[in-house]
Amino acid sequence: MSEHPKNIETNGGGRPKRRRLPVRPSVLIAVMLAAGAAAWIMSGDMESQRPPVAGAPMQDEGEKVGSGGMSAPSPANMPDGKAVAVRVQDSVAEPRRAHMRLTGKTEADRRAVLSAETVGRVVEIGVDLGDRIETGQTVARLATDDRMAQLREARALVTQREIEFNAADKLSKKGFQSETAKAQSRAQLEAAQAQLERIQVEISKTEITAPFAGRVEEKLVEAGDFAQTGTALLRLVDLDPMLVTVQVSEREIEEIEVGTEATVDLMSGQSLTGTVRRLAPTATEETRTFEVEIELPNPDFRLRDGVTASVRLPTRERLAHSLSPAVLTLDDAGRVGVKAVDADDKVVFHPVRILEDRADRMWVTGLPTTLTIITLGQEYVGVGATVRPMQDDVFEDANGPRIEADPIDEDTPPRVSQGEGGDVGNAQ
Repeated sequence: MSEHPKNIETNGGGRPKRRRLPVRPSVLIAVMLAAGAAAWIMSGDMESQRPPVAGAPMQDEGEKVGSGGMSAPSPANMPDGKAVAVRVQDSVAEPRRAHMRLTGKTEADRRAVLSAETVGRVVEIGVDLGDRIETGQTVARLATDDRMAQLREARALVTQREIEFNAADKLSKKGFQSETAKAQSRAQLEAAQAQLERIQVEISKTEITAPFAGRVEEKLVEAGDFAQTGTALLRLVDLDPMLVTVQVSEREIEEIEVGTEATVDLMSGQSLTGTVRRLAPTATEETRTFEVEIELPNPDFRLRDGVTASVRLPTRERLAHSLSPAVLTLDDAGRVGVKAVDADDKVVFHPVRILEDRADRMWVTGLPTTLTIITLGQEYVGVGATVRPMQDDVFEDANGPRIEADPIDEDTPPRVSQGEGGDVGNAQ
């Protein structure tokens, strides 16, 4: 009979006793978490299969759920099957002008290059750069050379021809000379007079005068230079009035009218008021924009040419509604507009065009002159739905009546009041 080893424990039957392995804590925790997750999933299935409690409102499949599990109001979950109540405000269109912000620059009203109209040496330049000149002022002279001698000769010839014609006229009246001889004498007199006028004009061309009031922008010759016919002598610039030119797009050019007053802020710090003088009839080939000229009075010539200008230009007056930005919404096509209530309390959508936008309000066009706009709850009612309109509050400010509506968070629908009638309360 063999003996058991001393290190092996035996049970009562003589068989070796099995040793229990210790359970690791991580395994135990994993099993507990798995059991808990299974219990949570099973509880959800049981809850979804639980029959509804009598009298409890049913939640539609397409019903929106906001933060906190609160659903948006709909006719299905309103007490007694009544329509959704929305806040509305009556709006009336008022005349309104929007304002464009454009950048341009100042430009002189006119520029001219004074050139020689005859041949001669420059004997005098009577002005200097930047000098202010008046209309008709002499700014340069050319040498007359022998033109004065030609003038005396022409005058003497005219005197001779006058004497000859007078004698021929007397003889013709007495019958001693034919009419043909008299006509020839008249022709010679008129030719002499024409020669005199020609030389007088030639002499006048040696004196160059300013065609308009302005300033000397550039001197192109100096005294002593020889000028041919057409040689440029001086460049003048007309600074009164001063012009501001801006470029306006194809879509906006029809919004501007000649004669409209515009505010011009110059980079030099000056703020002025001007008038729209001209709208270009054709667009520039490169940018497809139209040039607009704004006229600024500049009697003292203080405004300079080429200064950058910021222009605030009012547009054509239109009927527009003043709205809070919170009332705007989108339709299925992605158009911006507002939802309103018609005479049958049905929801209608009106696309709008924003005329002017500010931080707290905006003016829009494209709406009827009067309408009832939904100011709260417009995101939770569809076009064609019947609603229960409730008038909103109106307050006055310095700019007139304005619609006030609380901003709506798309993820947080309005709170449903459980009072009588199931009205929609204020959004929190």
